[in-house]
Formats: sequence, structure tokens, C-alpha cells
Amino acid sequence: KEFIEKDDTLRIPVATLNMKAGEMALDGCDHKMAYYYFVAALSLLPDDSWESNYDLSLRLNFMMAKAANSSCRYDEAELTLQTILKRARCLQDKLPSSFLLVMIFLAQGHPNKAYATCSSILSQLGETVPDTVTVEMVEGIIPETLRMYSEVYGDDWLGKQMEDTKLCNIVKFYSAIATAAYFCKP
Repeated sequence: KEFIEKDDTLRIPVATLNMKAGEMALDGCDHKMAYYYFVAALSLLPDDSWESNYDLSLRLNFMMAKAANSSCRYDEAELTLQTILKRARCLQDKLPSSFLLVMIFLAQGHPNKAYATCSSILSQLGETVPDTVTVEMVEGIIPETLRMYSEVYGDDWLGKQMEDTKLCNIVKFYSAIATAAYFCKP
């Protein structure tokens, strides 16, 4: 490792190789081994990796957080996700990390944190999350949602894959906020 760390021309290629090995381990459901590959890869990145190798840093940190979460290293996963949320350049780059963070909050029994995170993301996506929801509101929302899907996808919207990533993310975060609300805002 010391030899690689001293040679800047080797650091990124070896880090990338470890990342690919970690991805293969994740694909094979060996989350613990994936975690160690990602830790090794992260240790090889230069101090300025978020500036000099942004895409690699973003992807590697996210994969590390996924592996840490799957290996019951929840605190480490949360810290890594918080780092991504601070360093990511745009909302689109933050969305996968935010969603994984919400899932971790829900799994750990922190629905208030999950709700607050979802509410913040939905606001950034241009959505307004009401403080309370009544039956009358739901009765109005359902037809409006069906109309929106029908406009985007036509009559066969259930059979089509969502191509609008913003809409897909909105639906994911609304689903998560509904779960969180069930536990923290009965």
C-alpha cells in the first residue's frame, strides 16, 4: 500500500480497481467484502479527490455507504452519506444518498429524521408538503396524480417504466415520507 500511495499515477487506477471489485462483491451479495474493498479504494484517493476526481469520489462514497449499511455499520453509512450531501455539487447528485439516508433513518426507528429529510428534498424538487393531510385532500390528490401520470404516459402508464427521473424521485420520496408520517404523525 505504501508503494502505491507514494506513486500518484497508481493511486486512482488502483482505487478504481478496488471499487470495481467492491461492486462485484455487492453484486454477489458479499456486502462485508465489498465494504473492505471500498474502504481500501477510499484510502487511496488524494485529499482533494472531491475536486480532482469528483465522479469517482461521489460514486465510491455512495457505494461505500451502501456496503456499510448492508453490513450493519449504520453510523459509518450515515457519516459517509452526510459527507456526500455536503460535497455533492447538485441536487441530482444528492438524491440517491438522501434516499438511502431516509431508509436508514426509518430502519433505525427515526421517523422524524426521515420525514424531515424527505420534506426538505421534496421542497427542493418543487413540491409542497402540507403539515397535515385530511381525507378530503387525499380524495383530491389521487385523481390529480392519476391525471398527471396519464398526461405523461398515456393510457398504459402502469406498464411503462418511468423515464422522467424528477418524477420518479418525487414518487420515491413521497412514498418514504408517507411511511415516516405513519409513525411520527399519526
